[in-house]
Amino acid sequence: MHIYNILLVDDERIIREAIARTVDWEGLGLALIGTAADGLQAWEQIEALRPDIILTDIKMPRMSGLELIRRTKEQWPETRFAVLSGYDEFDLAVGAMNHGVKHYLLKPCDEQEIEGALREIIRELDELRRRNDLLAAARQASDAWLTEREPLLALLLEEPLAPNKAELLRPAKQLESKLRLIFVQWESATACQELRVREVAAAQSGAGRPLGQSAVAGNRLLASVADAGLAPAVAAAERLRDELLSRCPGLRLTLAVSDAGPPDALARLYKDALAYAARAFYLGAGRIATSELAEPALAAAAAPEAARGELIAAAIRTGDIEGARYELAAFFRALAAARCDRHTSLSLILQLMTAMLKETPPEELLRKTAQLLSLPTLGDIESYIAAELESAGQRFEASAMHKGTAVVLRMKRLIAYYLTHEELSLQWLGQHHLYMNAEYLGRLFRKETNEKFSLYLTRLRIERAKELIAIETESKMYEIAERSGFGGDQQYFGNVFKKYTGYSPLEYRKSLSGQQR
Repeated sequence: MHIYNILLVDDERIIREAIARTVDWEGLGLALIGTAADGLQAWEQIEALRPDIILTDIKMPRMSGLELIRRTKEQWPETRFAVLSGYDEFDLAVGAMNHGVKHYLLKPCDEQEIEGALREIIRELDELRRRNDLLAAARQASDAWLTEREPLLALLLEEPLAPNKAELLRPAKQLESKLRLIFVQWESATACQELRVREVAAAQSGAGRPLGQSAVAGNRLLASVADAGLAPAVAAAERLRDELLSRCPGLRLTLAVSDAGPPDALARLYKDALAYAARAFYLGAGRIATSELAEPALAAAAAPEAARGELIAAAIRTGDIEGARYELAAFFRALAAARCDRHTSLSLILQLMTAMLKETPPEELLRKTAQLLSLPTLGDIESYIAAELESAGQRFEASAMHKGTAVVLRMKRLIAYYLTHEELSLQWLGQHHLYMNAEYLGRLFRKETNEKFSLYLTRLRIERAKELIAIETESKMYEIAERSGFGGDQQYFGNVFKKYTGYSPLEYRKSLSGQQR
């Protein structure tokens, strides 16, 4: 069994030491090579020790776990992470997902949960080792083919391109006088699938075949085609796609075709193809991205506001499912028209979904978020969120008969808790706690209690003031006013108090003194 090195990072010493002491590292096939108390210390150890796995907190001083993941993935993309996060750190966990992290542990967690996540990572690393060994053997066996067809385009797939190799792209005499590049990328593949990808590229490349040269590196394939217009290049990309999917069923592909240009513009053509591929997110599965997807006319529309998620959430909570459907469709229409880059679009979508599912437990919300981020196209994501909306609508309908009473009971609990807060109002409750329209809340409260919200709130505040006047005989009236929720306006407090009791606050205190005598 191969032993993998792991680094443990957490700024809380007690947690760090407890994990280091209780996890059965040796039984898992791991070697704990170090611990770090913050992100910067962890980065220094990563540079020195190059661990295979990093178990890290996400919210830390000096350097956050998110920044640590980003830096590490840039330098050593095969490093695996498991993230520890708190219930209030959902946005940071989503950021980690955007960097490809799949394993999350919500604090507090025990050693069984940690060991379960580490076993999954170990299986991933074992599969990666097997795939790399198989591919290395395949490369060694097919050296002649690689030497003949891959070197030039393979340079483009190096990230970043070494300056001393960039010069090799300039002559490119063995390529067509004018060409386009076909770019293909996939998210994950088995070793056998990667070998089949190479076989397909080899079979379609060369004189008299659809592709000129081709190269495969990691999860990317690059091929050249002689330029005869965009349509023939797209047709060649479609044939390549169909053959790849035939040989590797289930492989999730992103494809793009560059503009046309001479061989000495290869680097620019490759950059263009990458830019188009980044927007293939807006196409259906397996569609080919081209310059047409990035036309300025399509990108003129403004991106939708993520705040629309609050509108959708409010519509769901008030039973307006049809309105929620309308708002959701409008959001995705605006997003598709804006043609933002994938990262920006996903950020807006995640904000929307988080607003929609505010009451969802954090563990379930993280699971749903990971599932959403794994979807390949905007259409798939819209369908996923629309299904979540329908589920929420069904839950509402199932509980509609009791919902009004439940909401009002919660309003009463919140009023009792925040009674002394001067800003307490229907608007404040709706915005900060119930996420519902204030006008709707007012109607619901009156329907359930036969009393206006404002009168109920004032009545409770007056009762509170009466209690304080009776108990705290030395307190000033402005102090009583503040502690009853009337703020610093003693005159307003006095007017309201007299309206409800028939006494001014001082007269009421004197009347209590008279009763005691």
